[in-house]
Amino acid sequence: MQHAKQTWNKTTKMVTAAVLTAGLLLPSAAVVGTHGVYAASATASTKAAANVKVTWNGKALGANAFQAAGDTYVPVKALSKVSGISLTYDKTSGWYTLGTSPNTLVLSPYGSEVWIGANGVGLQSEGRVVGGSTYVPLSVLRDYAGIDGVWNASTRTVALKPSAKQGIKVAEKVIKSTDNGTVIDIRYPQLSGDAAGIPAINAALKKHAEDFLNDFKAQVKDFGPLDDDRDMHYEADGGYMIAYNRDGLLSVVTQDYSFYGGAHGGTLQTGYNFNIKTGKEVTLDQLLKANPNYMSAVDKKIAAQFKKDGSLLEPDGFKTIGKDPSFYVKNGGFTIFFQQYEYTPYAAGIPSFDFDFASLLPKGTNPFSGL
Repeated sequence: MQHAKQTWNKTTKMVTAAVLTAGLLLPSAAVVGTHGVYAASATASTKAAANVKVTWNGKALGANAFQAAGDTYVPVKALSKVSGISLTYDKTSGWYTLGTSPNTLVLSPYGSEVWIGANGVGLQSEGRVVGGSTYVPLSVLRDYAGIDGVWNASTRTVALKPSAKQGIKVAEKVIKSTDNGTVIDIRYPQLSGDAAGIPAINAALKKHAEDFLNDFKAQVKDFGPLDDDRDMHYEADGGYMIAYNRDGLLSVVTQDYSFYGGAHGGTLQTGYNFNIKTGKEVTLDQLLKANPNYMSAVDKKIAAQFKKDGSLLEPDGFKTIGKDPSFYVKNGGFTIFFQQYEYTPYAAGIPSFDFDFASLLPKGTNPFSGL
């Protein structure tokens, strides 16, 4: 797979700092999939909360969840207290951090909603603030926080527990410095274990981080000292999330944010989908080989969503994802995404579209069977 070159020219290095802080993008609303993004109104949510009980390893949380928009919203503080999963609060940023890397969720309440980042990468799904309490979708806990949840309709109970499906062990490496008017904080994952593909995967992920760093340094040298009276500095912030880590496949999403002065910075997102056995990248064609016509269905849904949002820079600007789309795998499906300005203005963020394997493959098909 060919990944986008990590270079921003002087006209595209632009994202308002209030919206893009530390490389974390506020989400766009472009989502195609089955998991709920927006909850019901606060009043309806409060009424619904009394009807959904939550347990952790069989022990009641002592605070109820609620269901809305096809998802279950779990109270964060109660979950942390009973499960022992760490929950910290940063007074300066107003952000909460749930869990530890690589299963870390960053929660940023704004009004009645909560922006969510998975280990530093912004998600499409949002949480809710109801009655002063913060709630996170069960789909997010399951996909990115290493938590399994089972819904029991007869008792209206969600049973939570640590995920039983453990993949390759992941550790975090950091490249960090503050000097000569630059702030660099680049984080990238490294794997450990006996799988044959691990050395190649580690080399690819390390190279991604180093390429971002080297490109940033070259750009800073090209631009020269910042001539600005706003106490600004050049910034390189690289983050990642582990989107999938089982069934012989590791899916990693990186976000590289760079700021070179002016009004904006810019973020480049990359999806890596590795075969753990070989270290090679897996294509969407490989995962969906049981449906040779999948592209037509995917293109149709994305085009319809773009049209509904009215966010394209040019009417009918999107035609097809092509043979080599940017994507990552998640529980039960995958996400197609596009870069800032590729089809939409900055305000649209990084347009992302979720799909379920079950909706595109014949019943009973295992997309990972050929790995």
